[in-house]
Amino acid sequence: MLVKKKNQPSTNNILIAILYDKPNPLERNSKFPFPHDAEAEWETQKTIDKIEEAWFSLGCRVKKMPLDKNFLQRWTQEHQEIDLVHSLVEGWGSVSREGWIPALCELSGTPFIGSSAFAQCLAMKKSIFKAVCRELAIPTADYRVINGPDDIELIPDSFLESFHFIKPDCEGSGMGIDRSHSIGNSPAKSREVCRDLLKKYPEGILIEALLPGRELTSAMIGVGCTLPLPIAEIEVPDGVYGLAYKGKEKMEEKVSFPELPKELTDLIQSAMDTLSRRVGFDDFVRFDWKLNSMGSPVLLEANPLAGLSYYYSVLPKMAEKAGLSYPELLRELALSALSRQENKRYWYGRSRINAGY
Repeated sequence: MLVKKKNQPSTNNILIAILYDKPNPLERNSKFPFPHDAEAEWETQKTIDKIEEAWFSLGCRVKKMPLDKNFLQRWTQEHQEIDLVHSLVEGWGSVSREGWIPALCELSGTPFIGSSAFAQCLAMKKSIFKAVCRELAIPTADYRVINGPDDIELIPDSFLESFHFIKPDCEGSGMGIDRSHSIGNSPAKSREVCRDLLKKYPEGILIEALLPGRELTSAMIGVGCTLPLPIAEIEVPDGVYGLAYKGKEKMEEKVSFPELPKELTDLIQSAMDTLSRRVGFDDFVRFDWKLNSMGSPVLLEANPLAGLSYYYSVLPKMAEKAGLSYPELLRELALSALSRQENKRYWYGRSRINAGY
């Protein structure tokens, strides 16, 4: 359980701007043929309203700024009065999409909750993040990357004959993952699956050696992401944690907090500390793991823009297990972000662009 500090700084009367993908279906036409799951990572209005309610309960003033046709004009006119940005923006179609708002905030000299655009983009490209993990001696499954049709034929049959897991290299929320095609051990069938997925997700396909063990998730919050939350286990009926179990109305997966061997938790903690320090995660980050045949944790990916929905996200459940209410979790994130408000990342924007700061 986290120790709550007495006499913490107040968030009272600060102006929080909530930035979010407008929760309306995209208009699909011949010019913009968005796929059916383009909105899969966006938060619902119910979640956005709950987050607003939590900020109000902390004494904050709140400004909601959806990403719509008026957003850039509003940002230009209003960003100087904002004390702190809380971005829920996932966007679509770009490897750098989760870095859009952090980059905008830095350029504008406006403090924001969450990791830098660099950290967001690095974590988004799973194969590159896995390469960083290997360099830092953090265990990750053997993998192959497909960036174009020619790469499919270059993967040896010997790799595809062993059980493996196929997923998009640059997506979240279980997009492109389903029991019907994600697990394979047939070279011919897996190559066919990769061809189909590559058409839908041209940023790349990742094939990983299948890990047979339990699925765990860990998280860190606070300044420099140094406060660990309790490790949770994720279970779904068919064993494939895909889009089918990541609904936006309720939590479809089973989340529990099992007793785990100290050796296992120490390994996870050490990896989180290393990655938070070397990559530069800020305020909050979640890490997904699976156990290998020896029962050791193997890192799948990091999510520095992990879901914070009160209704269906795992991280708030982990915070609750640590003794933090939902508003208290948001306050921790805000105080962590505000501790960087004089950081040099904002100097250029304040001196050249936001001269009125």
